[in-house]
Amino acid sequence: MMVEIPEFENTGLDEKTWDEACLAASSREVGHPDLLKAQEMLAARGRWDGVYILSVLAGLETSVLIDAESQIFIDWGTAGQVQLQPPVGAKSPFKLWVHTHPNFAAYWSITDTNSLSLGTAILETAMVLGEPGPKFSGNSAFNEVLSEPFIAKEGPLSNWTDEEPTTWHSWYANNNIAVEVEA
Repeated sequence: MMVEIPEFENTGLDEKTWDEACLAASSREVGHPDLLKAQEMLAARGRWDGVYILSVLAGLETSVLIDAESQIFIDWGTAGQVQLQPPVGAKSPFKLWVHTHPNFAAYWSITDTNSLSLGTAILETAMVLGEPGPKFSGNSAFNEVLSEPFIAKEGPLSNWTDEEPTTWHSWYANNNIAVEVEA
């Protein structure tokens, strides 16, 4: 296997597809069928670690949008930006928008907060994948019980929680994914 991923058998992927996806990502062939298939399968199983790994290999931001009917839409951006762009045929409200900051911090950038502001009426939750791990935000327009603080005190961003990033190690533990520790 080209790039190891914990509990690979739970990703739904076979090794050949994963290896081809890794090679395509490394070559920035973002339209490669195996890369898109891998991203979709990983997203369907909530394996955001794999989505992040592919983004890091490509050195590009990627976006996953899950619509009201659980359809998964994949988009690729540049090394520093990918926007929330609902594709034609996607049904709102959108359940989740996940995007990556490959090898950078998991935070809400200006582009991200603009996307969240515009998505307040149509997007339930969002997550950015980076270092040290995923950062989650819930939209109070759709979710009754949310933690505080919020991204802003006023305006559309006052609907979005500003939660601390979770480390990848904690994310694995919270998702019951065993990670082998080298002695």
